[in-house]
Amino acid sequence: MNTILLTIVLALTPSNMELAEEALVISSEALSDILESYDVQVVMIEVLGEHAGGWFVEQTLTSVLCENGISIISSVSDSSLRSFDHLMIRPMEVVVEYGDISRSWLIGNKRIERIARCELSATLVDSDGKIVTTARTNGTAEDVVAWSDASTLSGSLEWEWLSRELPEDSGSSILEPLIVSGVVASLVYLFYSSRAD
Repeated sequence: MNTILLTIVLALTPSNMELAEEALVISSEALSDILESYDVQVVMIEVLGEHAGGWFVEQTLTSVLCENGISIISSVSDSSLRSFDHLMIRPMEVVVEYGDISRSWLIGNKRIERIARCELSATLVDSDGKIVTTARTNGTAEDVVAWSDASTLSGSLEWEWLSRELPEDSGSSILEPLIVSGVVASLVYLFYSSRAD
């Protein structure tokens, strides 16, 4: 029964990749608005740089632009056919990091904050090779997950940009049982001392 509940909870909680996609969609929506303001209807996307998540950026950006009515074309080698704009994207940051560690109650399960950040640098070049505009867009998505689920949600170790190491627990694992024991002992003492009166 516990295994079934854990599976359901993990299925409802976004993985690190899904959280990063939320941030990337926010950044891509901002780029879509910029393209629409320049009346761009057809564009070729080129992802620059060596970011390991470049494929993920291209896939998500393509999806967002298509949903907003902008057609995407693949690379065309014949320059005579190049009557479209060219959008060059450089992922400056696509990462999932961990923030504060907390508990919902004094003796509740340990939880950790996840922050997905995306920053894209874009250059729009027209069919004549002139730079139309440059822009930087940002997106952030955050949530809080159970500490015990964090390593499962991080995904493949091949995607280091999505699988940052969990922060160390700064010794609280020794203090917490002592604090909890002290609180419980105090409550028991108060309960029996009030009954004695």
